[in-house]
Parts: sequence; C-alpha cells; structure tokens
Amino acid sequence: MPDFKKQAAENLAGWQKALADYQNLQKEHEKKLTNLKTFLSLDIVSQLLPIFDNYKIALNHIPEADKKQAWAIGLEHTFKLWESFLNEQGVKEIEALGKKFDPEYHESISQVEDENIADQEIVEVKQIGYSYQDQVLRPTKVIINNLS
Repeated sequence: MPDFKKQAAENLAGWQKALADYQNLQKEHEKKLTNLKTFLSLDIVSQLLPIFDNYKIALNHIPEADKKQAWAIGLEHTFKLWESFLNEQGVKEIEALGKKFDPEYHESISQVEDENIADQEIVEVKQIGYSYQDQVLRPTKVIINNLS
C-alpha cells in the first residue's frame, strides 16, 4: 500500500519549488523589461543631447536688444521645456569647471600650464557632459591645467 502522506509531501515540495521558480522568473522578466525601457530611453535622450546643446548655443547668440522680443521669449520657454524633459528622465549635467579632472566623467581635449591654478583642475568646459544616475551618457569635454 502506497504511503499517501509521503507522496503528498513530495508533491507539495515540488509545487512549492515550481512556484518559487515561477516567481523568480517573473521578477527576472520584470527586471529585464525595466532595463530595456531604461536603455531605450537613454538611447533616445543621447540622440537628443546634440540638439539640446545647439539650442542652448543658439539662445546664447540672441542679440541683447532682441531678448525681450516675443520670439526670443518663446525660444527661452521651449528651452526650459527641454531642460524639464531631461530632468524628468533623470539626466543631469556633469559638473566640471573648477573641479579636479576625473577621466570617468571628463574628457581632456587640451591643456594649459598655469602656476596659479591647481594641477589637473578643469579651467574650461568645451562641451557639457551628462549622466544618468551614476552612468555617464556623454563625458564633459574640458581643458585642464597640467603642471607636470
């Protein structure tokens, strides 16, 4: 005569293992979907950054006499929408000017030699860099002081 209690315990253990495996698979699937959505969002944002940069440059070239005109004010408001969009995506500018050069966040494109400035200090930003959480989307292109 079969041992029904033993068989029931084995079936229960198998069912519990299958349930745990299924729950782990669900969590892994959700994590992969989240990572994919983040990757796609960051890819799109990375492609938009040059447009954002050029928009910013264009705003800086509006003649002072035209800055109060309706079209210039409209461009400024549109720029603020761009900034809000990037902030909502979690994208932040990488601070650089006056900071110590860090190759993880900065790309040195030139150097100067000035005894009045600390060695490896960033003296000029040529292109703003951006990060998402602690991941660099684009490094800041900088000029550094090099006393070596």
